[in-house]
Amino acid sequence: MKSLEALIKAIYGALFSFLVKRLNDSIATKCGSKKAAFIGVLDIFGFEVFEVNSFEQLCINYCNEALQQQFNRFVFKLEQEEYEREGIAWSFISFPDNQDVLDLIDNKGSGILPVLDDICLLGKSTDEAFLNAMYRKCDTHDRFNVTTKQRANGLFSINHYAGQVEYSALYFVEKNKDENPVEATELLASSSVPFIQNLGKFMSTVGKSTYPMGGKPGKVKRSTSFVRSSVSAQFSAQLRILRNRIEKTSPHYIRCLKPNDELVPDQFDSAVIADQLRCGGIIEAVRVSRVGFSQRYSRSAFVDRYRILASAELRAWRKRGGRKEDECCALVEYVAQVLIKTEKPIKRCSKVDKIGQSDGSKLDLMEVGIQIGRTKVFLRRTAFEALERNRGLMKSWAATRIASLIRMNIVRSSYLYFLEYREELEAEELQREAEEREWLLEQEMDCKYHSSMAIATQNMAKSLPVLIRSAKSYKWVYFDNRWVRSNQIPQNHESYMTWA
Repeated sequence: MKSLEALIKAIYGALFSFLVKRLNDSIATKCGSKKAAFIGVLDIFGFEVFEVNSFEQLCINYCNEALQQQFNRFVFKLEQEEYEREGIAWSFISFPDNQDVLDLIDNKGSGILPVLDDICLLGKSTDEAFLNAMYRKCDTHDRFNVTTKQRANGLFSINHYAGQVEYSALYFVEKNKDENPVEATELLASSSVPFIQNLGKFMSTVGKSTYPMGGKPGKVKRSTSFVRSSVSAQFSAQLRILRNRIEKTSPHYIRCLKPNDELVPDQFDSAVIADQLRCGGIIEAVRVSRVGFSQRYSRSAFVDRYRILASAELRAWRKRGGRKEDECCALVEYVAQVLIKTEKPIKRCSKVDKIGQSDGSKLDLMEVGIQIGRTKVFLRRTAFEALERNRGLMKSWAATRIASLIRMNIVRSSYLYFLEYREELEAEELQREAEEREWLLEQEMDCKYHSSMAIATQNMAKSLPVLIRSAKSYKWVYFDNRWVRSNQIPQNHESYMTWA
């Protein structure tokens, strides 16, 4: 069964090497080319901590320790190079260095992996012999921990940059040897499938060949020494080659985070994310970077972002003849005064002294955590948080002011609209009432006219004396195109009349 497992791992390694060689042969530059540029993609396991951690976890965490050290040096080296390039005053930033952990694992003669290789050279190597030798040589190391209970159970602990990990030394010797029987290689070589035969050739050279920087396969290097063929020795050698290669390139780091352990969508587990950030060294890198000038803006970006804190003062400064290229320095001077004079967030910038109207003493920008470089403005964490707090208050005040003006304009527009609409309604109502009165008057006149004409028609043939006699019972009589009392009609009048 162990031989089968060794064969399976060897086949997997040979297949991986075959694919790498095939890809490199396909995209490699032509022979004789002066330039051999390449793009490398490194995908590694993250830091691993399980209930039972063995030889595989030690190798993976060892690789993560080495690459984390390189990441720290790269990031903080770039940080300090930018400080020097911008010409600002700064003090050396001491970043976390885990070289002592690397020494504990791979230091020649006293490291865990070299001790393991020495034990594997013995004729009868056992895990117990490895544990005794490791306890004896590593017990005094600050990063190495072992209790009496751990000694009894064949365990030991290492304080990695991501936390303490307990390892079980069971099968360490066997896994480090990882002996692949010669019969297994011969079995593959005897296959009738050419591809399987080719994998057999890769199995005999896996771990003993390296490819140069350009990606072209080099001459296979065979070795007869056990140290070169042990898993830990191969792993350490490949890791050194990888680190040297990264040192000669321009690396870009991408940290991939798993949102949850259930592998389901739309679920964000904060504890899992925090653990990954801690294991990836991101939290430590952020913590150390905040010690320096963690925030920086170009001069124009700084003015665009923080001019809200001194809009009135900057306008007054420009009216006094201030130049555009000096606007950033003037703004920095003002915000520095604000940070020095108050611990509480300011509400309105106009309550503080005007730019250029202070007591004339030179401000200590380092004291407030601000530095002006050749092209950028650098802020420490405290200064950045204070400016952001004040900026947030000003934005909130401005937003409230803008919202109130908008609401006022909406209400005023509505009021003016309804006022105008009411006047139109009143005018329409007056016009409607006038038209109704005119219509009623016309109807009344029509009724009177028709009534008068009907009576006049009925009495048209009657003589005045007859009408007078008939009109005695009426109070009003229509006489000579007008209404008169019946007693006012002359007795001898010859005209016609009607009554009502």
